[in-house]
This record gives sequence, structure tokens and C-alpha cells, in this order.
Amino acid sequence: MDWFFATWAMYRRVFSRAAVLAAKNWPVLLTAFVYSGLGTAAAWIAMWLGILGGILISLVSAACLSSFLHLVEVIIQSGKVSFQDFRRSFGMYLWDVVGLSFLAWLFFSFVTPFLLQLPQGPALLLCVQIAVFVFFNAVPELIYLGRTHLLDLLAQSYRFISNNWIEWLPANVAGAGLFLLLWSLPLPGALGWIPLLLSPLLAYFFMVMRGLLFIELQSTNQRGRIFRYRAGYR
Repeated sequence: MDWFFATWAMYRRVFSRAAVLAAKNWPVLLTAFVYSGLGTAAAWIAMWLGILGGILISLVSAACLSSFLHLVEVIIQSGKVSFQDFRRSFGMYLWDVVGLSFLAWLFFSFVTPFLLQLPQGPALLLCVQIAVFVFFNAVPELIYLGRTHLLDLLAQSYRFISNNWIEWLPANVAGAGLFLLLWSLPLPGALGWIPLLLSPLLAYFFMVMRGLLFIELQSTNQRGRIFRYRAGYR
């Protein structure tokens, strides 16, 4: 039971801190419109570039994800995002994201056709996708908090999840549940825009929560967290 209460106390710290930081940095909502605008512009230009258009869209998407990860990093480390942080965020982790996207594309380009030839191919492919999602779930945090080299990212994520899955996964399921709850609310008329407007802030909350939880789990072990709980640290 000590493990349960120690984990619950950690969750309370992480979720409450993430909520404060997300609310304090509410202007990050505007980044959703910037990312959407860049994606739309890239898609329009890509129509005229042929095969190069796909590369352009991939680079713009990677740059936006790089920006998102860097802003989450700034929120966690300094507590406040500035326009200068946003301006330099697009190239901060661009090539990490591009490299990982290429590896994922390469892997599934070979695995998917092979598995789909087997009698139980769709089920096996689903199992592979779930395994990739679970064991490489901490890759975003390792990019901006772990400062891990690209070739070591996947191995580090596997080790982290293997050691901390019982604490890491429930909090992530709860965070995803908040998204589902937001989009399942029966809001009439003009109120239907509320999920669209709040989703970016919730996305930052979710990723900040993950970052804070990652730091907690990386800096302590299960025995240490139980000891801190018994010592009265809530």
C-alpha cells in the first residue's frame, strides 16, 4: 500500500504543477493557429512541387513538432514562455524529429507488407504497433530532457518504460482521458468551438505533465519514492 500512496502523492504533485504551468502559459494556445497555418501553406505549396512536396510537408511538420517540444521544455524549466523562445523553437529539435520519423517510416515500410502476407497479419501488425507505442512512449521527453543522441533514443525509451511502466502508463491514460472527455461533451451551437480552442492548452498540459513525471521517475526509484512518502513528503 505504501507504493500506491507514494505514487498517488507523486501524481498529485505532477498534475497540480502541470495545471498551474499550463494556465500560466495560456498564450501558447496561439501556437496552434501558427502550426495550422504553416501546415496549410505547406500543403498548398506542395501541390506544385511533385515529389518534393512530400518532403516539404514532412519538414514543416517536423519543425512544428520541434517547436512544440521546445516550448514544453521551456515551460518545465523556466515556467514562462517568451516570444523569443517560440521564434527559435522550430529548429531546436528539427533533425531529431526528422531522423525518428524516417526510422519509423523505414521500419513500417518493411514490416507492414511482410506481416500482412501472414494469415494473422493484421493482428500481428496491431501488436507491433502497440508495442512500439508503449516501449517508445518516452521518446519525446528523452529528446528535450534526456538530451539523448538519436541512435540511443529508442534504447533509452525501452529501458525507461521497462523500469517505470507501472507509474508512467496510468498517468498517460488519465491525460488522454481528459482529451476524450473534452471532445465528448455535448456542447450546443457556438459552444462547440470550446474543445477546438481548449485542445492546444490541454495538449500543453498533457505534455508538461509527462515531462514533470519523467523527471520524477528519472531522479528517483520506487524505494526512494516510498521513503519520501513515509518521511511525510507529499
